[in-house]
Amino acid sequence: MFVLGTFLKIVNTKVIFQRMSVLTQRLNPITGQCDWEMQNELYDYHQEIARSAYADMLHDEERNRKYYEALKTAINKMHGRGKKANVLDIGTGTGLLSMMAVKCGADSVVACEGFKPMAQCAKQIIALNGFSDDIKVVNKRSTELTVGKNGDLKERANILVTEVFDTELIGEGALGTFSHAHKELLESDCYVIPNAANVYAQVVESPVAANWNRLKDIFNSDGEKLLSVPNSIRTCHGAAAVHDIQLSQFPHELFNEVFPPQTVLRFDFSGKTTFNFKRSNILTVKSQHDGLAQVVFMWWDLIMDPDNKIVLSCAPYWSHPLVKAGSDLKDVQIPWRDHWMQAVYYLPSEVKVKKDKELYFICCHDEYSLWFNLKKDLKLSNQDYLCSPICDCGVHIAFSRTRIGQLNDSVRTKKYINVLENCVTNDSQVLILSHGFYLGMVASKLGAKEVYYIEENVHIREILHSFIKFNKLSNVHIYEGVDELKKSVNVGNINVVFGEPFFVTTIVPWDSLHFCYLLEHFKDLLPENAVIIPQKVHIKIIAVHFQDLYKIRAPLINCEGFNMKPFDELITNSSQISDSSVEAQPLWEYPGIALSEVTTIATINLKKFFEEDVIENVGTINLQGNENCNGVAVWVDWFLDDSEKNIISTGPTIAPVVGKKITWDMHTRQGVCLLTDNEVRNSLNYSFIFDVIQGQINLKIS
Repeated sequence: MFVLGTFLKIVNTKVIFQRMSVLTQRLNPITGQCDWEMQNELYDYHQEIARSAYADMLHDEERNRKYYEALKTAINKMHGRGKKANVLDIGTGTGLLSMMAVKCGADSVVACEGFKPMAQCAKQIIALNGFSDDIKVVNKRSTELTVGKNGDLKERANILVTEVFDTELIGEGALGTFSHAHKELLESDCYVIPNAANVYAQVVESPVAANWNRLKDIFNSDGEKLLSVPNSIRTCHGAAAVHDIQLSQFPHELFNEVFPPQTVLRFDFSGKTTFNFKRSNILTVKSQHDGLAQVVFMWWDLIMDPDNKIVLSCAPYWSHPLVKAGSDLKDVQIPWRDHWMQAVYYLPSEVKVKKDKELYFICCHDEYSLWFNLKKDLKLSNQDYLCSPICDCGVHIAFSRTRIGQLNDSVRTKKYINVLENCVTNDSQVLILSHGFYLGMVASKLGAKEVYYIEENVHIREILHSFIKFNKLSNVHIYEGVDELKKSVNVGNINVVFGEPFFVTTIVPWDSLHFCYLLEHFKDLLPENAVIIPQKVHIKIIAVHFQDLYKIRAPLINCEGFNMKPFDELITNSSQISDSSVEAQPLWEYPGIALSEVTTIATINLKKFFEEDVIENVGTINLQGNENCNGVAVWVDWFLDDSEKNIISTGPTIAPVVGKKITWDMHTRQGVCLLTDNEVRNSLNYSFIFDVIQGQINLKIS
């Protein structure tokens, strides 16, 4: 980052000027170039605020209510013991829990917050609500707090309230935070909110979920194997990184239960037992049916009080305590939250199971993460439980879970193979322009003379080389960049250019237009009859009523009776400075009702891509249905050839119907414009501008 006035030597980059005060370098995923942009001097600061999950958390009414109830219980218990209630709030955020403590009768409250913008915001909110004299806000991490006459706390607290959890429960360092607090900041007979947590796991058979973890062999429509996955990739244990999803949106018909949810770990935050930063637990379970154990679903609950009466559950709907036995699962409504989701873990090896046969489920954790294993016997090695999975094949390092799912998608695969079968001959020299698209090697098996890849990513190059070696493909070649290919290959002989397209830099769907900018390097050198795949792209939008997703950007205004205006202003201002109007979300996880017909806002012929400097379109979407519109979804359809059967869509898998829930592709993230003004509308106006030269797309919805 360079302040104005600094001498800049900018080579092979574009400079985009705005009326701001700092030059920042940013990769443009569409062009693949680094652009220099004028940004607000505090751009990084505002981006961190805008990306925080505070708003989503504060919209979680059940969380707020149960923390409130637990605080009231703890303070009353402390007063019942004839002692003052001295509360410490670690990671106060907006100060909400501290204000709750005061309302519940706390005698003193100290709130610490390590993130300076939030600490300042908390002070403003606390002052606005009239609690400045009751709450001391300290801009420090809890491990930096001091106790004593001149310390941050005059004396040790006897009530701790905190929310330092993530989807994996302990991933934000909860164990270290609680352990330090008990050693340095709390009295021995204190109350802790939450008092404990339980971790639950359910092992299932789910080919769809397993497709997010391991690459599959490629077959043609006759069942003939065209490409094999190398053993090094097939046997890799995967990555330890948690895969968090909204598990309640994962269709129940896509998995079979190997064994039902089990309590596999318990964490005691009360301080009554020793904190254990690394341990293993083995449960004996029985399989419910014959099948293949592939995936572990995980979630947790918080036990808010020592009497186990106040429980905050993160379970999916089929295991949630609010669901009564015999309820119709289709009608179940459970609290929604995006800050604590459920997690999917992948067993190091899939296990064939028999009904009623005993199995041994291994559950492990260190200070920050969890991992699981399943064995048929107790002949265990250290690797079976002491170490979390480590990727040694490169796939789980180079590709996201979504990307692995894309590559395994049989519907996509069939379309790509159909197109290759129609265009590849013995004279074909094929250029692949996509990141990690190993399916492109099928062209070699179909008789292509040569197949060329351009792959800048070293990890992906290694993966592709392993496929080439394992499948004994002597005519598939990989180059690190455009220039290297041009030096080594007569581009004029390339007669097929093929892309999914996908690139690791893709965030929102239209970012994969990078394909066109790569293609431009060769366009004048290719023969006139060269086949370009895909041929064209449609950019589409639809108006949506999101059931819950809108909450991540919606203003709070009031939370549990407290005025949150300073927080709303902070988030809004930071978002305006740092956020794009279109953000990426996996919309299959966020239910939404279609409120309009699908509108195509741009049609782009990839062969004539650079014939226009700017592509513009304005129009109106007429809203239908009974729900309020709070968002617009965006996706792209890639037309591989002239056939309507060979369209690769990043959007709905079933044609949307106004008034009905939209079914989205599970292997891509769509773009979404969230509307935060809560205005009742009959129509929406859109403005689409694509500056082809600069590679900048601007979509505005009003």
